[in-house]
Amino acid sequence: MSAARSSFGSLFVRLWQQRSIVRVPFPKSIANINRQALPLPRIYSFGGVQRRTYIDLKTMAFQSENVSDFIAVNELALPAIVGLDAWHKPKLQPILVSLRIKTSVGLAGSTDHLIHSINYGTVCKKAVEILQKNEFKSLEHLAETLAAKVLGDELRGQWVYVKVEQPKSLLRADSLALEIVRRKDGVRETQDKVIIKNLRTDTIIGINACERLERQRVIVNLTLYKPLPQSEEQNFVSIYDAKLVSATVAEFVESSDYGTIEALVTGIARAACTEHDIESITVRAEKPSALALARSSEVEITRHKSYFARPVLSEGELCGEYRTAFIAFGSNLGNKFILIRDALAELNKRDIRVIRTSSLYESKPMYVEDQDLFLNGVCQVETKLQPMDLLRELQAIENHFGRVKVIDKGPRNIDLDILLYGTEIVNEPELIVPHASMLEREFVLRPLCDIAPDLPHPQTSITFASHLASLPGESTVYPRVLLSPSIPSLQPASETRPTHIMAIINLTPDSFSDGGVHNTPNIEETVSRAVKAGVSIVDLGGMSTRPNAAEISETEEIERVLPAIKAIRSSSDPAVKGVTISIDTFRASVARAAVDAGADIINDISGGLLDPDMIKTAIQLDVPIMLMHMRGTPQTMSSLANYPDGVIETVGRELEERLDAALKAGVKRWKIILDPGLGFAKTTQHNLEILRNFSKLRARKKLVGIPWLIGPSRKKFIGEITGVPDAAQRQWGTGAAVTASVAGGVDIIRVHDIDEMTKVAKMADAIWRN
Repeated sequence: MSAARSSFGSLFVRLWQQRSIVRVPFPKSIANINRQALPLPRIYSFGGVQRRTYIDLKTMAFQSENVSDFIAVNELALPAIVGLDAWHKPKLQPILVSLRIKTSVGLAGSTDHLIHSINYGTVCKKAVEILQKNEFKSLEHLAETLAAKVLGDELRGQWVYVKVEQPKSLLRADSLALEIVRRKDGVRETQDKVIIKNLRTDTIIGINACERLERQRVIVNLTLYKPLPQSEEQNFVSIYDAKLVSATVAEFVESSDYGTIEALVTGIARAACTEHDIESITVRAEKPSALALARSSEVEITRHKSYFARPVLSEGELCGEYRTAFIAFGSNLGNKFILIRDALAELNKRDIRVIRTSSLYESKPMYVEDQDLFLNGVCQVETKLQPMDLLRELQAIENHFGRVKVIDKGPRNIDLDILLYGTEIVNEPELIVPHASMLEREFVLRPLCDIAPDLPHPQTSITFASHLASLPGESTVYPRVLLSPSIPSLQPASETRPTHIMAIINLTPDSFSDGGVHNTPNIEETVSRAVKAGVSIVDLGGMSTRPNAAEISETEEIERVLPAIKAIRSSSDPAVKGVTISIDTFRASVARAAVDAGADIINDISGGLLDPDMIKTAIQLDVPIMLMHMRGTPQTMSSLANYPDGVIETVGRELEERLDAALKAGVKRWKIILDPGLGFAKTTQHNLEILRNFSKLRARKKLVGIPWLIGPSRKKFIGEITGVPDAAQRQWGTGAAVTASVAGGVDIIRVHDIDEMTKVAKMADAIWRN
């Protein structure tokens, strides 16, 4: 030890051994000492007591590239002038300064001598002097000044982290801060960070119905990353205006109504990067009210501005395949039905293929209430267009129909919105998909559930049927079906709707109760009497469909009905000329000829089963079609009245199949009327069960919102029950069946005895529909 002492001088190591201090001379520089040269451990005599002392030279290295020791001064609080305060004035503000200096405390830790470390008291003193003696233009100016002092000759730091924080710089946030890291050699390790802490906002956010009722607190934390400077002068430049950024973010959040916080933070990042050219950003948003047993829920993301500069193509888009999208449409100006019809036709012209449609729903204005009622719906489409291109096409269609947007959510002749685009999430300034407000709007969810009730929301993974069921209160939207311009639209869900009367006019010699009664020469008189009695629709038939009736040719059927239709449409009586005409046929060619001549509706007793071209024809003619439940043909149906699962369940299921086939083929949902088919492949008990439980049939989930027709008039089962063999004398039994039908919720009653049944329906309406 004496040799080492004489060669390197003295360095005293203070070692606590119980309560005694042993002083051992050691060299000043030990970087290259061979540990084995020093005889350790050594036994030293002190006060007559021997002490065994161990010294580990590994702890005594002065500097290392991999050193991970730090000393710090945390949140030194002083007033200073740093830029402008929250009211844009250069006044003293509270400033919090935190310094973290990388060094080695190995020797100081072994010797317990402060001279071998950086004195944090001195660091604090120098920081205080800097803040008290200077004014600073910005946080960058202050941070760079503090860093320069630590790295200077006086404190001899090699690496320093500086955080300067202004607690009262922003009105709605806890603080604004800047974090920088500087090295003596000038190398930049990290980007500088501007931090906006706890920006308080209030907004509508959440997928639950209760969360859509009022705003809730959302706390946003932002970290803005500054690009590396190209020159030393840029170190002092505050390239991000934190006040403007916080104002942009607060306005964005409070004007949004996202379903998920994931979409919200993505939208915040996009708004900040695109509007303020921020290099990259970390967004962390908290919902303090989201979880009852936790302080908050939160989502954090980090995004570079390039993330929002390039479109992300899905696999389907890259391959040029058709993608499924759902589009909401609505109108509350002009002829709403016609505008919606023409807008959907325009979609098809632009290769945006309409695959399925919902019912049409009438709803009150939701936001700007001083305007007409809306007619709303949803359609499922297939398109090769990317979301932004699809949006532009929809806007072009709106412009094509002369839409002028005067106020947001105000009146419009046509409105087209993208609800869903596959399962993709789109967050653009002009387009948010899934639609941000869809989960709070019944006039969107209800028609969407007509098409895809079991489809999960891409962000919540909850089905749209569940979202619809969770909406508070009673339904405020009502389905509408327009049969023709001459009568009011049907309202299948209204509890006060009137029952429409359809008059049966058989232009046949062999119908079961009125064969040969009606013919073309007296058709105007017949229709006039019907209209005066209160009939809304006349149903013209050219071939009998009674059991075992003889089948005639299509040509003969056309020759029977066309003259009557033409006579009605050429009548000099406006009431006769304008009456709604239904053509009772299961043949597509007859239906086409009748509609071309002036008929408004197709009434197909087979539900499209007896002629494979019927559904296609209805689509091409774009007219309503009545789909009745029947099995077999008029010649074979009596032998097929077998319902082991129950007539209500089986008829409901088979009508659902016919409805689904029509919708898939392209028939608009609001152009379909259903008929349970009394007397067609049904026994007397089956017919009674249908009348008794008709409301259950209407309430089937897939059939809700569809209007219904029932034709009990003069049917065989009525004669069997009442003991009236003459079909023409079955008015009393028919009246009872009409009353039961109205009580069950029918929309249209098809009858022979119009004077009597009109009165019966009026009375039943007064009882059951107020």
